[in-house]
Amino acid sequence: MQPQPLKVEKRRELGKGPARRLRREGKLPGTLYGKRVGNLPIAVPYRDLERLLQREGESVLLKVVLQEGDRIQEYPAIIKEVQRDPIKEVLLHVDLHQIALDEEIRAEVPLLLVGEPKGVKRGGILQHGLRVVEVECLPTHLPEHISVEVSELDIGDSLKVEDIVPPPGVKILTEGDSLIATVVAPTLEAEEEAETAPEAESGPSQ
Repeated sequence: MQPQPLKVEKRRELGKGPARRLRREGKLPGTLYGKRVGNLPIAVPYRDLERLLQREGESVLLKVVLQEGDRIQEYPAIIKEVQRDPIKEVLLHVDLHQIALDEEIRAEVPLLLVGEPKGVKRGGILQHGLRVVEVECLPTHLPEHISVEVSELDIGDSLKVEDIVPPPGVKILTEGDSLIATVVAPTLEAEEEAETAPEAESGPSQ
């Protein structure tokens, strides 16, 4: 995975008031932390991060570019946490973890189900289990996602983490018996309701 550049600036003021002002200016408050940077409050251009997340997802290797006057510093980093408004779903805060490219990291990687199970073609229903797995690898080996082939799943079949073949250099840490997907038989539910209303007896017209 090639590092994706992300320009940031150091935050001078902390607290809810300055954070709200940043958002009005089109910037997102965040934190960059790690061995080299310590715990550094940063501001990130909102649209830059939003486009990056839409294009790459949260499992992305970053090249964080911090400029202070004429001094430019670059840090490899990963996205540790993104906070969103639960109703509006807008970004509120981001935590970036500065890393070393020659040291293994742990990260969550999304699973991408590939193909249509033959059990679904026979009327079965595909049920999803895990949608992400935790992996350990060098930052440059971090995959954007892990593809999982489900075409051969028939009704009653299931796929677990232990069935995944990870990309080279990637170790999956999630428990092997964790369920990823299964195909179940369709449940037949009676939808018809018997009409029980008694018929009115017709009497002579008055």
